[in-house]
Amino acid sequence: MEELYIYLAIGAAIIFFFVGWYLRVKGRKELAAEQQTEQLNTAATSQTAPSFVSHNPEMRRLQLQAYERCIILCERLAFSSLLDRSNYKALTVSQLKDLLTQTIRQEFDYNISQQLYVSPAAWDALVNLKEQQIFILNQIGNMLPQDAGGQIMAANIMELLSHDENASLQPIVAAHLRKEARLLLQ
Repeated sequence: MEELYIYLAIGAAIIFFFVGWYLRVKGRKELAAEQQTEQLNTAATSQTAPSFVSHNPEMRRLQLQAYERCIILCERLAFSSLLDRSNYKALTVSQLKDLLTQTIRQEFDYNISQQLYVSPAAWDALVNLKEQQIFILNQIGNMLPQDAGGQIMAANIMELLSHDENASLQPIVAAHLRKEARLLLQ
């Protein structure tokens, strides 16, 4: 029985390595294309602020606060943060998957109004992060026995992240949000 868990864990790690790699490459390509477009726009309008930056000081303050909240959301959606806030050792795989999925959705829903103040690209990045985190949870959760301990799922998640830094969009999204927030400070 233990061999079965080992083979399942190895299989899950391999599959998620490739899924994570694919999603990370896709995210990098999208970010590179966005940066290239942004550079072309910046070169064309060298002294003007990006379109999402308001010239109204009060609105700029609100935008900066929204970026702060979005950066906090991004950090709270990271798997390490999600697992730290859960009692995964006392849960089954099924319970942990449901708890983390519910937590991700609640965190996202709590901050949904921030989309009014951030750029469409920033909000799309957060939506993609939320969807990717839930996708990874579902994939890992579905590959493991549902009544197995939550620590097995937590170990698989952390193994995926430790073997491939590209497995999660979280660092890319956080960097993008910080970059846009800095533009507001100029």
